[in-house]
Amino acid sequence: MKKIIYSLLAIALVFSCSDTDDHGVDVNNFNGESSVAYFTDGISGNYFVTSSENIYSIQVGATDLSTLDRTYTLEIDETSTAVQGLDYSLSDMSVTIPAGSYFGSIDVQGIFAGTTAEGSNLVINLVGDGAMANAQFDLFIVQLCVSDLAGMYSVTTTYGYHDFLPSFDVNTQDMEIVDLGDGNYSVAEFSGGLYASGPYASSYGTFAQPLVFNENCGIISWSGQEDFWGNIIPLPGGTNGVDSNGVVTISWFADGYGENGVSVYTPL
Repeated sequence: MKKIIYSLLAIALVFSCSDTDDHGVDVNNFNGESSVAYFTDGISGNYFVTSSENIYSIQVGATDLSTLDRTYTLEIDETSTAVQGLDYSLSDMSVTIPAGSYFGSIDVQGIFAGTTAEGSNLVINLVGDGAMANAQFDLFIVQLCVSDLAGMYSVTTTYGYHDFLPSFDVNTQDMEIVDLGDGNYSVAEFSGGLYASGPYASSYGTFAQPLVFNENCGIISWSGQEDFWGNIIPLPGGTNGVDSNGVVTISWFADGYGENGVSVYTPL
């Protein structure tokens, strides 16, 4: 009747280099400079901004020591989507590697009230004499909230489409949201009873299908979930989130045959 499809996304970042210094930096690619400054942590990082106002430090290194301080200018690349004063603040638009040291650091202060769960990108260029050509660091800044959804809920599901409408158009039952850690949760029956105790169970032999989802700052999201016949995805244009009273709304769409519904989880 329907086939389950699994999809995997693999992302590989491959670096190739020739002669390297003690820090793993290719010394043949720096326009003949005897000392080169570069971002030691690669080309990108993730900054999860919490209400405790944690700081993210980006390390800058040099390929050798110097008896003098070395200062480099920081430029915000035009591709940045993060906004100074809203998503983050930088106290200085330069970074200094002190005399006798290999390393200096750029401290980025995230602004919890301004960041979002969708996130934004701060792209910093390192410029100045001795800076590696095209040295750039892309910092993804995202708001990270404390999540606490675990517990029992009364779940009312209103169906937009299934094979037996208008019968079984609304169903209410109790269900547990189980904490899996790091803002991830599961429910035992994403369809609100349609598959486990409703007409699909008696007619098609279906049973409960779980959903694993993530909650961050009131936003519900998931990927890679499936039922018997296809993917379970967020309902296009639907609400997936948590309100100020802790009521969880999950709007789902089963793309195999188009079953969909809105499940509202009210804490018991």
